[in-house]
Amino acid sequence: MRAVVIERFGGPEVLKIKETAVPTPGRGDVLIRVDSAGVGEWDPWLRSGGMGGKMPMILGTDGAGTVFAVGGAVRGFKVGDLVYGYALDAPKGGFYAEYAAIPQGHVALRPKTVDRYEAGALAASAVTALTGLEKLELRKGDSLAILGASGGVGHVALQLAKRLGARVFAVASKEDGVELVRSLEADESVDGRSSGLIKAARSFAPEGFDHAMAFANSSALKPLLAHVRKSGGIAYPWGVEPEPQGSKGVKVSVYNGVPERKLYDRLNELLGKSRFHVAIGGEYSLEDIQQAHKDVLKHHIGKLLLRIRS
Repeated sequence: MRAVVIERFGGPEVLKIKETAVPTPGRGDVLIRVDSAGVGEWDPWLRSGGMGGKMPMILGTDGAGTVFAVGGAVRGFKVGDLVYGYALDAPKGGFYAEYAAIPQGHVALRPKTVDRYEAGALAASAVTALTGLEKLELRKGDSLAILGASGGVGHVALQLAKRLGARVFAVASKEDGVELVRSLEADESVDGRSSGLIKAARSFAPEGFDHAMAFANSSALKPLLAHVRKSGGIAYPWGVEPEPQGSKGVKVSVYNGVPERKLYDRLNELLGKSRFHVAIGGEYSLEDIQQAHKDVLKHHIGKLLLRIRS
């Protein structure tokens, strides 16, 4: 198979397309014929050695495709199933490849409400988003501020929060970001650099937000987090800098999104309610992977996508 392989940590230049063996699935693995893979903002960190690992290495934390084979202990999947998955540290290689062998607990059936190719950029964002929403114990009618709402995780969190019945104040990046979150039916859409940001927040939630999720942060957004009410909460995944902080009495939770079967079941229930949009900010071929790793660190909306098969 063709795969993007790195043999040392470094910049985008270490990403090379090579012919390598199709991974053999273990007893608990699902072998996926990959259609598409997400390129996350965290991928350059992994490429440069953020988590270490043995060489050679195939990156790609999330992707989607068709089940090609299953291990003897796998339950709930069969050859031909359309699936998507998330594996931050896949021992047999990630999704930047034509095939990936992923532990079954990190894989889920793809709902029909999600486009076949868009699904390749969904799993890591959706697992991270839903984990944060559950940390907040979000209830119907709650007001929720989402910082970084037009990004890869944020725009997914926005849609999930709306399906849970929340009122969402979406803080996006630039005009195209505001346009995206508005199209996803955020109750209020504001550019994070707008001089009217705090005024809009106070108008939206006069007594303070019930909760906030931070997928981006800056000194300009500090007053927005301070507008979370004392009985409320702030949730953010590891890696957001500067670390979000709230007023005294506000519970601040930092977390990792960990894929597991029960979480996927809850996620798929929400995804299956209606058509779910995964915003693709740029699409690349395997040959374009170095450029994708440069572009993912620049302004873009949604998630970047690596198209493996047509």
